[in-house]
Amino acid sequence: MKPSLNPQQMAGLGGGLVGLGGVIALAWLGLSGLGERQTEAQALAERMGDPALAALLSESEGLKKVARDISEIQKLEVELQKVVGSDPARWDAATRQAIGEGKDWAQDPGKWKDQLISVVSQIQKAAPEAHLKMSPDFYLGLDSFRQRSPTSTEVPPLALHLSVAQRLMEKLFEARKVREQYVTPCEIKSLTGPGSFLEKSAETVAGMPPARSAAPAAGPERKSFRMEIQCSPEVLCEYVRLLSSDEWLFLVNDLAVTNQKQEFSSRSEIAKKFTTPEAFPSAGGGEKKPAKKKLLEILAGDESLVAQLDIDFVVWKNQEEGAPAKPGKTP
Repeated sequence: MKPSLNPQQMAGLGGGLVGLGGVIALAWLGLSGLGERQTEAQALAERMGDPALAALLSESEGLKKVARDISEIQKLEVELQKVVGSDPARWDAATRQAIGEGKDWAQDPGKWKDQLISVVSQIQKAAPEAHLKMSPDFYLGLDSFRQRSPTSTEVPPLALHLSVAQRLMEKLFEARKVREQYVTPCEIKSLTGPGSFLEKSAETVAGMPPARSAAPAAGPERKSFRMEIQCSPEVLCEYVRLLSSDEWLFLVNDLAVTNQKQEFSSRSEIAKKFTTPEAFPSAGGGEKKPAKKKLLEILAGDESLVAQLDIDFVVWKNQEEGAPAKPGKTP
């Protein structure tokens, strides 16, 4: 005899079956929807021509891997922002200063020429105090403007050249203050930049820093400068450090260093340095005292380094400025 169910039990059983059917239907629809989304993502990747991405999304764990990668990228972005901090704002402010924003000398040819003369005079006066040797003809790489003033169209790039060249010299003066193991003469031999080659011949242009690729720049514009200095290793290291940590965004692209002495002194030459009067200066009463120079200083020959630096100044401008307004929003 089969057990009988009362009406209430029959109703509960029917409701349970209906609920179970609904859960199964929802699960089926969910799995179908996920499969469709996965198929769409794979098709999209294939249309993008990225087989690696298509293979990744075709895996059962592909979407989860993508989500994890996105999460890691977001974490790196947050950490990078902490490291960079407010540097972009500082670089933007430095660029405004470099181009002479709002200054008359960055717009008017005559006033720019007056500014050039003033800056050159200041640097020539500051050089002896910094124990930096400099030719009386040193003109910040703007020699072609000794006898003429620029045109109105030439002023903006020349304003930037003048500002950056002045900044490079100021940093060299600052680097000259570093403590040296042996006091070594320091000299600025040459400085060139974008304004050095205006209306120059092909032979002169051949001496300028290597030109960038003609392809459109992917990032901010760069202005290339080249310096040649003679100094001690300590001054050179300090100068590079100051440039890399400056508020102005400088990038040292190339550094070529040569020693003043290409070969080590012979034994006979070294021996002479220990026997000559210069090595043992005479004191009162004919008595001789040992020289203050140390053995390593005598062996090294007191030579200095000649360094050629290719330096880029990055023209950093706020990326949000000048951007087109989004549809539906007023600028």
